[in-house]
Amino acid sequence: MTLAAICLVLAMSSADAVAVLLNSSSATGARTFATAKRQVEREAAAGKPLQQFVIGVTTEDKALAKRYLDASRDRICVLAEKRNNPLAWYLLSMEKNDLRLLQRAADGGNVQALNALGAITTQEALNLKGIDTNRLDKVLARSYGYFRKAAALRDPNGFINLGTCYLRGLGCKPDMAMAFSCFRAAAEEGHPEGMDNMSACYQFGHGVEKSAERSLYWAMRGRAARGDAAAEKWLKERK
Repeated sequence: MTLAAICLVLAMSSADAVAVLLNSSSATGARTFATAKRQVEREAAAGKPLQQFVIGVTTEDKALAKRYLDASRDRICVLAEKRNNPLAWYLLSMEKNDLRLLQRAADGGNVQALNALGAITTQEALNLKGIDTNRLDKVLARSYGYFRKAAALRDPNGFINLGTCYLRGLGCKPDMAMAFSCFRAAAEEGHPEGMDNMSACYQFGHGVEKSAERSLYWAMRGRAARGDAAAEKWLKERK
């Protein structure tokens, strides 16, 4: 384990661990994701309702999911209905697969909900056959707005999604410089996909001058962020 990884393990708060677990391992790297998962599991076993519900909606163990969801659902519902907590609305939307609850979470500024709603809206619009251009543009612009809000909250997935919008012209005019800026912001937040996209930008000259050297560097950064020992060694040797 690298020094940076050790520091992350020591510094990860309960809120950070929950946020990591609600994303995919591709957003943080397998090592960080596994660390967060172990922490949330420990806190759930200790009886913390939020952590129990998070494990309940993310685990593949159906018996454990039922036990934790039944034990914590009332507390999460109170957080949502009485305190209008965006994270609670998002968790309930995951359990019930309810877009209305997802919208409430997004309206409250929950970054997972903003990214999820933007992705769902984009995919549905692109899959609709015969949709007219004006309607498609409006739907994609709404998705772009969700991603902008997530990125404004410094969410790495928000940066990735917003960068993809600029790269492909989804809901906005194509802007390679802005795409590069978004991917760089995600990479600076430690997102492996941000590092991969930085590598691609340098390879193809998207928003930045082509550079095989910088492309290789960011490709190795992405691999190292996922726990690749050879990539970590390569980077260490070039410091």
